Amino acid sequence: MKLSPAASACILAVFCLQWAGCSDDDPAARQVAKGGVDSGVPGTGGIAQDAASDDRTANQDAQSGDDGAEAGDGAPSDSATGGDAAIPSTDAGPGDSGPADNAAGDAAPADGGANDGGSGDGGLVDAADSGPADAGFVQPELFDMKLIRDRKTAECSFTNQRTAVKDGVSLDLWNVTYKSYESINGELKPILIRGFAARPAGVTAGLPGIVHAHGLGGHSTEGMATGPAAMLKMFVIAYTGPGGGNAPDNTSEGLPSAHRNNYRIFDTIPDLRQSWFWGHPVAAMRAATCLESHPGVDPNRIGITGFSGGGIATLVSVAVDDRFKAGVALSGTGAWDEAVKWPGAWQNTLLQTAGLNLNSPEWRRMMQYLDARALLPKTTGKIMMVNGSTDEFFPLTAHMATFNAIPGEDKRLSFAANFDHGCYALTGIEKKENIEARADIRARGAQKLWFNHWFNKDPLFKYIPKAPVASVQPGPVTTVIAQVDPGGTEFSVEEVHFWVSADDALVWSSQKLDKGQGGVYSKIIALQLPANAIWYVDVQYKETGLSLNPERFSISSPAVYPAGFVAKTRNINTCLP
Repeated sequence: MKLSPAASACILAVFCLQWAGCSDDDPAARQVAKGGVDSGVPGTGGIAQDAASDDRTANQDAQSGDDGAEAGDGAPSDSATGGDAAIPSTDAGPGDSGPADNAAGDAAPADGGANDGGSGDGGLVDAADSGPADAGFVQPELFDMKLIRDRKTAECSFTNQRTAVKDGVSLDLWNVTYKSYESINGELKPILIRGFAARPAGVTAGLPGIVHAHGLGGHSTEGMATGPAAMLKMFVIAYTGPGGGNAPDNTSEGLPSAHRNNYRIFDTIPDLRQSWFWGHPVAAMRAATCLESHPGVDPNRIGITGFSGGGIATLVSVAVDDRFKAGVALSGTGAWDEAVKWPGAWQNTLLQTAGLNLNSPEWRRMMQYLDARALLPKTTGKIMMVNGSTDEFFPLTAHMATFNAIPGEDKRLSFAANFDHGCYALTGIEKKENIEARADIRARGAQKLWFNHWFNKDPLFKYIPKAPVASVQPGPVTTVIAQVDPGGTEFSVEEVHFWVSADDALVWSSQKLDKGQGGVYSKIIALQLPANAIWYVDVQYKETGLSLNPERFSISSPAVYPAGFVAKTRNINTCLP
């Protein structure tokens, strides 16, 4: 049965209050409680609306100004994409807010009809690759790093300096503006990006810099800068991507992702740079230009994080911009072509509302050149990926395909079992508080571990444990064996769990493994695993000191699943399988 908009909004109001630190006087929380649209992925309706049945909602999508549970504004245990809402931000917000859709227009869906361009480019487009539709159009360099890094044209401005306190940490806070770019009919145009910046008060030099990217349809808030700045003790810029915003100080110029019923997301003809998923990461890279030019930031220690669509921006940015030494992608992946193998996948809904399908040249061109999986093989950055095991938008198969595209050994993953973009609160699989606590540890822990390790900020995180190496011996009973890294001198193994699903990744159960000798953990389970079982082993580490609030993080093994496996996902409008 489909949820009513009021019921969905009520659910998401609880979600917002629990995870974004919304208080009773928070207008965003009030708007959701009143039935305002709070879509997990604006433009498609998230849980709260059915854009497939009413395309008008794709462009109305929360014009009330609700940005849902965007990470960065407080939460239980001060979790977050950057210290506030952990993974469970809903990425909601005005899907078509900010400047109206009054630009010169995008290449229309009917503009297609040719091939995808050359192959073997590793996600990069040669200058000779012409647009599939417009004869004579030559695709410019996809990511012109000389242009993106140019400080003069960025026109970075930090204004309205003031003091803020977040989680007991005194901070310097600014409004930030700078210039980025979008493409209209193959021509780059500068757009003004707005956001916020924060750092520990009085620390005027040498800080690592972090870019915080919001999710699809969302926008920056002060808390999205102050949250991670307080948690990481680093210099943070939280920006609003093209066309987003709900107030004068966070509304950026440009076309929003929901422009023309989400077509802007897939707008790759004739110019790949027309896609919002080009404009969003480029705005992130231009934020890095502002960071490296600021006297308070060490330009050799710049990182990026983000949830959902911000996770995608994180992966693309680290893939193509070597200024990003480290990135933490939260609940956002590439390999969308893996996700769409399930008919109910969110990407299929996005395509439908945009008037496209899997055979559309816009989609094929996006997958070949802009998808993070295509770009990541050339990265030099260090990446950690955190994802829910049941994510409605980014299934486990897409996560693994993206993770496997990252070269080298300096990468880690962490799965939050039974967690997703919000449906977990309805499924009854576990108490939602248990799922949220698990996700909180993984989101906060990943950011603290990864950025502090690679930027040498905190000796507590000087060592990153290796991923567990696990095996399953099938039979009438199932034997699970895992070789586990003990965690170094500052952390020890708190618990090791074997997580398994027998219903194509919708529901997961666990068995705690028993500690043996030499870092071996094992368990004999009195059940025979079915042929379609998928599984992974997760190790949770805990600080060994006497802290009253010890640090924790988790590192998971790669997920194991049968060849040809297609992960099921819950319907984004009903949360039903």
